[in-house]
Amino acid sequence: MRSRTAKLSTIAATCGAVVLSACSSGTDAAPATVTAKVTVADTQPGRTQSGNTQPGSTQPGAGGTGSTDAGGPAAAGSGGSGTAPASSGATGSKPATDTSSSAPATATKAGTASFDNPVDGQKLPDGFVPHKLKPGQKPPQFVVVSFDGVGWDEKWQYWFDISKKVPFRFTGFLSGTYLLSDQTKLNYQPPKHDRGSSDINWNLPEDLPVEIDDLNSALAAGNEIGTHFNGHFCGAGGGSEWTEADWNQELDQFFSLLANYQKNNNISKKLNLTKDDIKGERTPCLEGTEEALFPALKKHGLEYDSSFTKRGISWPKQSPKYKIWQIGMAEFPMHGTITGNTDLPPEARTNHFQITMDYNFWYSQEQARSASPEQSKKDSQQVVDTYQDMYDATFNGNRAPLILGNHFNQWNNNAYSDAIGAFVLQTCGKPDTQCVPFRDLIAWMKVQDPARLAQLQNQPPELGKGNAG
Repeated sequence: MRSRTAKLSTIAATCGAVVLSACSSGTDAAPATVTAKVTVADTQPGRTQSGNTQPGSTQPGAGGTGSTDAGGPAAAGSGGSGTAPASSGATGSKPATDTSSSAPATATKAGTASFDNPVDGQKLPDGFVPHKLKPGQKPPQFVVVSFDGVGWDEKWQYWFDISKKVPFRFTGFLSGTYLLSDQTKLNYQPPKHDRGSSDINWNLPEDLPVEIDDLNSALAAGNEIGTHFNGHFCGAGGGSEWTEADWNQELDQFFSLLANYQKNNNISKKLNLTKDDIKGERTPCLEGTEEALFPALKKHGLEYDSSFTKRGISWPKQSPKYKIWQIGMAEFPMHGTITGNTDLPPEARTNHFQITMDYNFWYSQEQARSASPEQSKKDSQQVVDTYQDMYDATFNGNRAPLILGNHFNQWNNNAYSDAIGAFVLQTCGKPDTQCVPFRDLIAWMKVQDPARLAQLQNQPPELGKGNAG
């Protein structure tokens, strides 16, 4: 399979025109405008940000832009003071903590509960066992790692290897166009665009069997596959402009590509992924509005969205009308001081609030340009330290899940893949810590007493503390 970086090199043009939160191109993209909807934490009730914020601005709550496989936004703003929290996972007395199991999915499905209807103490199909909290018991610290696009064999193998070393399972958001090739692309009709068009490059025919093998291996290991929709359209004609009908069409297309991959490509190789396996999504570039997107999710039986970011780290809630779990990434202050991006004003380089996604880190640190190997290592370590700050804040605080988004990429000399890999290796397997896919987190929340879950959800968000490390 060809390197995704080479295959997606043409995306830079899209990223240069629109701020995307995380592009799949390996080229030096230059985002221009923020398009994602950002929800500010309960400390500033009722306030939202939407559209047309310049990267690098210091508007409160404007943590950056959305996500994509093609290019991304800058996180904006600065704030916070004080000292970094003490590292957790150390020895010493702790309150009783939930012991939900994240055992790998080697068990058969016979006799297990389902993701739609989890049962306290009963194993789910992927091996996870959710437990209802006892009075006074603290929840586990969930770490949910996900990747957008997931069309690069080399990265699949890298994460499979990581998951063999520590108890770690993840979610991959699949772009439906990876179930076609440049010879079969006319089977895709996107909203507001010509048939067979896509803002991410098409596979070669020989890539598809490799992708199917990787998806099957991911499923067998207990990982989750969600949808990243299809053509990855952002900006003009993209998710920010789509109506409910457009999102319905795009989801119809995704599930059609999934159901008809053999016929579309004239192959016999079997993909074990089914419609019922798809529980949630993340939109390209984190674009869209809840008003247009959520009815389409409900119609297609999806349970959660991970597109809309929020200030600080807090427990997920369901949308009032459509009951979609809202599990977006956090905006959180980066550890220490940004050293690579000297275009940022000095006051914005320390305690810089940031959407915790790889492209957003890259844009803030280097304006989405590759740095020297030495600087890339510094950037990577800063991201690891930021993840650790997040973990310490929640482990010692509200225990809200860490939602960390990445791509299969090698941006900035692989700084961000290295960073999240290092964090996973040093974190997953710690006491009272569960590194699981979105669906397991949701199953755990479903088995809790509603009043206890509401207590968790009503805690203030963890906003981080100032640090000068």
